[in-house]
Amino acid sequence: MASSSRPHAAAERRVLALLLAVTATAAISSCTTGGADTGAGKGGAGAGAGKVAVAMASDPTSLDPSKATVASDFQMARMAYDSLVGRDDGGKIVAALAEKWSATADSAEFTLRDGITCTDGAKLTATAVADSLNRLGDPKTGATASAQVFGAGNTVTATADDAARKVTVKLKNPWSDLLFGLAMPQSGIVCPAALKDPKLLAAGGKGAGTGRYYVASAQPGSVYRLTARDGYAWGPAYAKQPGGTPPGSADMRVIQSEATMANELQTGALDYAGLTGADVARFTGKKEFTLRPAPIVRMMVVFNQRAGRPGADPAVRKAVAAALDRTAFNKAVTRGSGQLLTSIADAGVPCVSKDASLLTAPDKMAAAKALKGVRIKITGTNAVAGGTGNEYVAAALKAAGADVVLRNAANATWGSEVLGNKGDWDLTLWPNLNLTNVLTAPASLLAGPPPAEGRNFGDVRNPAFGAAFAKAMTTVDTTAKCAAWGEAQKALLARTDVVPLAAANVFYIDGSRIASASPDGLYDPSTIRLKK
Repeated sequence: MASSSRPHAAAERRVLALLLAVTATAAISSCTTGGADTGAGKGGAGAGAGKVAVAMASDPTSLDPSKATVASDFQMARMAYDSLVGRDDGGKIVAALAEKWSATADSAEFTLRDGITCTDGAKLTATAVADSLNRLGDPKTGATASAQVFGAGNTVTATADDAARKVTVKLKNPWSDLLFGLAMPQSGIVCPAALKDPKLLAAGGKGAGTGRYYVASAQPGSVYRLTARDGYAWGPAYAKQPGGTPPGSADMRVIQSEATMANELQTGALDYAGLTGADVARFTGKKEFTLRPAPIVRMMVVFNQRAGRPGADPAVRKAVAAALDRTAFNKAVTRGSGQLLTSIADAGVPCVSKDASLLTAPDKMAAAKALKGVRIKITGTNAVAGGTGNEYVAAALKAAGADVVLRNAANATWGSEVLGNKGDWDLTLWPNLNLTNVLTAPASLLAGPPPAEGRNFGDVRNPAFGAAFAKAMTTVDTTAKCAAWGEAQKALLARTDVVPLAAANVFYIDGSRIASASPDGLYDPSTIRLKK
């Protein structure tokens, strides 16, 4: 899924549902100020009662929010760690751990709510928050989203005034999406006990986080049991946060089959799942279920451009693009219900290019001339429509004469082997987890150093793209910013560094016992409430 991120209480199996997609339509102005919206009532006080069961498409790859890579990671981070601010419908920044804030392109100041504690009851100080943010920005941490939050290679300095409950974040270089980045699940604040004890952080246990829940027990491949702590009286101030009782515990269940998810939703064994495939039809028009579609799975081909790989050859990349047809792909994966992409994000993302003429047109004859006999290893996630998109890409390249080896992997495995570049792969179908609905989310994974130093998993080397990307982040003027983003996308597509295909809907499905919210198109499992 990369997707992009966007980004989810278990909305995954087919969709990396956690693509945390947020529909922000406005960039941060030169100075953005948040009001004193406490949101305390919306958070729901206390530990609550009752248990819910939430589906995840795979095991988490990490329970450390700063290391989150795939949808399951984001879901767990939302449950166990709160961020300074949240992002609501329309891209509005709302209160979370912070009750007030202001921001420019290279700095931000936050005033924490009074009375916040960690899951073990320890008081959360401004110093503790600053320590967590400094760790997130420290290159030694290897945080997967640091480039998206602060900007690739940026120097981050967070300071604190405990008496005033103030935290100040300063950047060496401008990054005008700073507030959006600090609303991401990877920016969840880690408590001092976990910063001192790596084992506690790795387990997500009591005292590690700032959210309502902590991991009470874990059975990889089966279930992660979360327990609510007492004294939690805050939470993101989402406008559509439903009423009801916060669950006292949550079983985050690992289920790789959408059909199995659907079966268990129907029997009541599950309370929530995110579906993308044909099983959605089983819930359409059924009053006992609540369905919310979100076009957050932005699918595109990305190449491994390291030396010796076929993707290092521009002619091969262009031939692969010529072998693929966006419309045919959309029919195969979404039955035609998806949105055709013209760039690295969908049409709802600010500054996205809508110029289809920048794309390589389908040309089977040209593809066949360049791809005959070329061996291409495709590794894709099966979390989106069971890997149907991967199969379409493999079939199209085989038809062009390529020697294709396809591997449909579990989402966690795909995240490690492709996004972490620990596997043997030449090409992937990337379901972009755009966690912020801004172009920086996908762009940050296509620029800068490769893993483990950075997140440029395909090792894309495109100086024109990098320069225009950096230019976009130095201005808060919308016109200038979009002009720079236009240059960046044109440079990326001219070299066929990506092949945009289509964005698919994720259907967030609540069972009859619960209500939940998906702020700005992103499912947040911490919003689940048991109906009264």
